[in-house]
Amino acid sequence: MTDQKPKLTLGFHGRIIDHLGIQMYQSPTAAIAEVVSNAWDADADDVKIKFDFTSSEKSDWTIEITDNGNGMTLKECQSRFLSVGYNRRESKGPTEKSKEKSRPVMGRKGIGKFAGFGIARYIGIKTVSRETTEVTEFELDIQSIRKGDSYVSTTELEIAVKNHSEKTILPHGTVITLRDLKIGKRIQDAQFSDSLARRFAINSVADQFQISLNGNPVIESIDATGIEMSFPRDLPEADKKERNIEIDTDGLGKEKLPNGKEVSWKINFYKELVKNEEIAGVTVFAHKKLAQRPFMFNLTGGMASQAGPEYMSGKVIADWVDELGEDVISTERQRLNWEHPELSEMQEWGQALIRRLLSIWKSKRTEKKMQALESKMDSFSSRIGALGSEGKVVKGALTKLAQIEKLTTEQFTDMGHAVLLAWEQGRLKELINQIANSAELDETGLLELLTEANAITALHTAETVKTKLLAIEGLQKRIDEQQLENAVRDYIAKNPWLISPRWETFAKEMTVDKICQKAASSTLDKDEAFNGRVDLVLSSDKQLLLLEFMRPGLPLDRDHLNRFNEYIDIIHEKITADTALGFDHISGYLIADKLEDKTGMSKAIKDMKQNERYAMSWPTLIAQARKQWIEFLDHIKLRAPEDQRVQAIHVNDKTVEDKANNK
Repeated sequence: MTDQKPKLTLGFHGRIIDHLGIQMYQSPTAAIAEVVSNAWDADADDVKIKFDFTSSEKSDWTIEITDNGNGMTLKECQSRFLSVGYNRRESKGPTEKSKEKSRPVMGRKGIGKFAGFGIARYIGIKTVSRETTEVTEFELDIQSIRKGDSYVSTTELEIAVKNHSEKTILPHGTVITLRDLKIGKRIQDAQFSDSLARRFAINSVADQFQISLNGNPVIESIDATGIEMSFPRDLPEADKKERNIEIDTDGLGKEKLPNGKEVSWKINFYKELVKNEEIAGVTVFAHKKLAQRPFMFNLTGGMASQAGPEYMSGKVIADWVDELGEDVISTERQRLNWEHPELSEMQEWGQALIRRLLSIWKSKRTEKKMQALESKMDSFSSRIGALGSEGKVVKGALTKLAQIEKLTTEQFTDMGHAVLLAWEQGRLKELINQIANSAELDETGLLELLTEANAITALHTAETVKTKLLAIEGLQKRIDEQQLENAVRDYIAKNPWLISPRWETFAKEMTVDKICQKAASSTLDKDEAFNGRVDLVLSSDKQLLLLEFMRPGLPLDRDHLNRFNEYIDIIHEKITADTALGFDHISGYLIADKLEDKTGMSKAIKDMKQNERYAMSWPTLIAQARKQWIEFLDHIKLRAPEDQRVQAIHVNDKTVEDKANNK
């Protein structure tokens, strides 16, 4: 034990730090990843990262990284930590292992320990040696280190030791504290955790190395449901055999390059475009750490699919690239020197692999779309059959559409229906023929087809609406003439949309026919005013809709209204008692004339609303239906404002408002 106060010194000019690349660690992820790497090399099995951004003053924000590794003695702080460019692999070579756990070490260049200066002014170090139990504490200030204008200096910079004790009961390990941060805003935990996890290929369980952020495990979040294909799992068996691939429990495929070097890899293709540039492409890892940011093995052409890379994300593990005599990994561990002879061979392997995977992906994606088309064929097979020999042209065009990689299966199905509809109506035949006979459909052709198909769909819908409006006009005429022959009644029953667009999803309900007939025979059939009425019982999902029509021209009175309510009461009681029918809501409509003629009728009709029962006059019903369809037609026209065919469709709606106001 000595009374002399220990000293530490920094034996180089401070501005050399800038030349060594501290500016490369200006992102929190890059800077903290270096500290985590040092914890790995120090045999830690637990690294805790803590953000303290509670203060309103940014200068008081701190980041603390605590590990339970080997720690350092005072001597090691001097010889290792404060020795710029210290290469721990110099004596034992590039394959050096860690002291306690025999891990392949990540550190090599000896400057990563200063990475904290990329985001902070101060780096505080408090370390407890596993071997000696001594504690050493000191702090580095980048502004003090950078003093002076000369890049050459023989004067050592003394670093004050805040605390040193040869014995302590504190747990071994190291705490790195970054303060006076140079970050613009608070770091979001989830985003940072994801980004940090992508810097490492560490299995927290198998490698006995756990990283946490503010108490939560740092784990890369991968949406497995978004993966469409995963290789090597989805490789054809012939490919697996040819490449002599062994697939491990993590889905990684192990194979050897021609030079005998081993690589492990896994590449996923997603259903949607990969928008995060941190995972878009193939990442190379060496000794559990990022060595090459995501890329395409410098592939520039000769790919079966130009769009495929936008859906691809994967990784290659090649530890040997960090064990070569020559250091081929860039300082910030973002790029590899692909000019190196042994890396050049891996690059050729990677390019061939990507070309093959893109070819398989494109083929399977097209096949999947065609299967989706075939599954939909049943719904319109008769329509294709009706086209005769022309059906081959339509199917040929659909096949070309299926080969467009950026079309999802849902978009492709919608497009298929639009193409078929266009052909049936004698439209787009020239364009569809051109697509069917083309070697490959380019994006220009697709855009042209999409634009025209959208207009065709709008045109078809608009013409359908116009047809419905004309049918309503015919019904209006017969009601005005107080006619309601059987043919008209049947037509209304088959086409409830004539009454209202919102009832288009309803279908005639047959399961309650007997209940309705029995209820009518005891109530409505006794009233001559209901003779010849149109009975409609419609259903949609769990909703039942009952409509009773009095003959046009007959006024509604209290007796008729009571009979209608009694009729609905009987049906409601029967149906709610029979839960197997599955109806939760039962509504009733009574269509009659001159609702306001009788005193007190308005209040009685209004009171029915609380039981979901409504009365409506014939003119109002027809006028409202017509008005709603006209509004729907106007909405359709907005979808194709430049298409004169759609804009030319119109109906005479001058009487709509008058009839809607005719109570």
